[in-house]
Amino acid sequence: MIKRILLYGILVVLSFIHLSANSFVLNPDDLLTQKSSEFIEKVSQELFQKTGVNLYVYMCNSLDGIEYLDFKENLIQKFKKPFTAIVLIKNDKKIDIISSQDDLLNKKKVYWEYMVPLIPTKDSELTPQALSAVVFNGYIESVDLIADKFNVKIEHNIPKDEKGAKAIAQLILYVMLFSMLGIVAFMYIVRNKRKTNG
Repeated sequence: MIKRILLYGILVVLSFIHLSANSFVLNPDDLLTQKSSEFIEKVSQELFQKTGVNLYVYMCNSLDGIEYLDFKENLIQKFKKPFTAIVLIKNDKKIDIISSQDDLLNKKKVYWEYMVPLIPTKDSELTPQALSAVVFNGYIESVDLIADKFNVKIEHNIPKDEKGAKAIAQLILYVMLFSMLGIVAFMYIVRNKRKTNG
């Protein structure tokens, strides 16, 4: 009985995916913001035209008890090869990057350098905007990595120099933060020494 329910759940999810087969964005629970969704559709279309690679984004709230490996296996069957897909399941706290070929892009680089730093630490902060930012950041880097592999330029993606400027801005903010923490720590040590000497 449980297997039948799970199978039915998988079929329902996949029927939605089948209906959206012409789309690069699979967003049944509207977790991805509209602007991000429109951007991804546009850029993925250009990427496909220039490289033949399909770059998908799948986001939902929950798999409703379906095992992720079963879901992933069925999801892969619906994507057109060659492909890469960024998958985020909010309630399961699952982020994955799956590819039909290992050499399409460096998945670890995208995940650890461009997605993990933006993941909110509190459940209350897991808003559609925050989750969209996580996926969007990984997506634009994925586009660049795939485009570089095929030696093409994607006109509609965010320029690399803008991403570099953002990285520099983040670095400056971190330096300022650690400097402030250093000053606070220094003041604390000085006060304690004064109290001890007094």
